[in-house]
Amino acid sequence: MTRRTATHWLTTTLVALALPGVAAEPDAEAPADAWPVFRGCLAGTGRSAAELPLPLPERWQRSLGKTAVDATPVIAAGTIYVGDLDGTFHALALADGATRWTAKSENGFPSAAAVSTDPAVPIVVVGDGAGIVRGFDRATGRVVWTHEAGGEISGGPTIVTAADGPRVLVGSQDATLVCLKLADGQPVWKHTIGDQIRCSPTVALGRVLLAGCDGKLHAIDVTTGMQSGEVPIDGPTGTTPAAAGGRALFGSEGGVFWAIDVAAGAVAWRVDPTGSPQAYRSSAAVAGDLAVVGTRGRAVEAFAIADGIRRWRQPMRGRVDAAPVVVRVAGVDSAAATGATAVIAADSAGRIVALAPDTGAVLWQFDAGVAFTASPAVAAGRLVLADGEGTVWCFGADSP
Repeated sequence: MTRRTATHWLTTTLVALALPGVAAEPDAEAPADAWPVFRGCLAGTGRSAAELPLPLPERWQRSLGKTAVDATPVIAAGTIYVGDLDGTFHALALADGATRWTAKSENGFPSAAAVSTDPAVPIVVVGDGAGIVRGFDRATGRVVWTHEAGGEISGGPTIVTAADGPRVLVGSQDATLVCLKLADGQPVWKHTIGDQIRCSPTVALGRVLLAGCDGKLHAIDVTTGMQSGEVPIDGPTGTTPAAAGGRALFGSEGGVFWAIDVAAGAVAWRVDPTGSPQAYRSSAAVAGDLAVVGTRGRAVEAFAIADGIRRWRQPMRGRVDAAPVVVRVAGVDSAAATGATAVIAADSAGRIVALAPDTGAVLWQFDAGVAFTASPAVAAGRLVLADGEGTVWCFGADSP
């Protein structure tokens, strides 16, 4: 069921204009050779320009030891970066999973990192469970700088471009979003909301979009850190919004899926649960005119971005907390597939699937036998996932 709802918005609305010194319009998908942030790109769409073969052959597995991984890997320049919950941050070769370097923390790494693809600032940034944010040299693992936040870093950082050099946005459970200079970690601005920040910052239309545990979608000026608006969403969420068609798309703990019209500062539509509410802890991906999302109700769902109509629902064996990704594919011979894209999703029962984006039909599946909470990453023709028992999995092309 969908319904339109009017909501309060501050007098400053969002407009698609370039802001001084900051790139206003992010690409809508990750580049083919990298997955630099949690959802692949600034707009949080979960899309990649890379092409994967179907069926997806397994290339390698790499155990990180007796640990668990909740963090989505990020990838750049043929290297995977991922932290585990026992406090080791790993840099692994995309080609074969070999260790390039490791770094230790007294606290675990619950969230994704962010890696700069700018050769002038080759830094990977990650926060830990105690709120320590570190900038590592991408090639060597040397600590370049540290920043102490006031709470656990649950959402991955986001790197943005500015006239004075790249900046990194990091939210924490002390309800504060901080903007740091990527080169040295010096703060540029801070903004505090009413409760914890567990999502990664999405950047679209010159604003940072945060779906907060305070039950609001916040819009914050990416240059100054000043809030330009907020929309109540009736309850908390820790999911990262996907921005498409002028809308912020995300689900909440109450089982409601939301589309917020960013320019109007109003709810475009909402889909309420039918029966017992099942929380959304998966962030949404954008597949053409659809928002595709996993649910704790053991399914992957697709909603029309225009009006919220549910187009399909594909049952899964376990909860789907890992966010789906959308990729180009080659070798599809199923009549269920239209176009050369697929949705990749993984669940808590260890099932990995490739789905036709228009129908939800299964194009390929794999049973790993272990739970996935961390979302997939895609780069250079390869799909990378980390499971709850500390193993990194790699599928795809012969060589990256």
